[in-house]
Amino acid sequence: MVVTEKCDVYSFGVVALETLMGRHPGDILSSSAQAITLKEVLDPRLSPPTNEIVIQNICIIATLAFSCLHSNPKSRPSMKFVSQEFLSPKRSLAGLEISLLELRTLGMHANGGDITVPS
Repeated sequence: MVVTEKCDVYSFGVVALETLMGRHPGDILSSSAQAITLKEVLDPRLSPPTNEIVIQNICIIATLAFSCLHSNPKSRPSMKFVSQEFLSPKRSLAGLEISLLELRTLGMHANGGDITVPS
């Protein structure tokens, strides 16, 4: 394996999901659990978020994390893109009931611009 910037991006994705979940996301990354929702994998030690802004931020982080975990390193975003997405206020996201499959799909397409999930 050649160490590149895309390895750092992958590591960021793992750490971001680990922070949201309160554990290593290995079981989710290796499984084909299609119907699991984001709400089901959030760290159970914390109270579920109720503030819409917090929920949107969690969805943004999860979507960006999945884009960083793309199996093809060339398809992963740059860290510059990831940081710009954090600073960009133009988003419309679904709630925590979004499935991990939908997040993965969004993550695969996140390099093209704003992350938008139809309600």
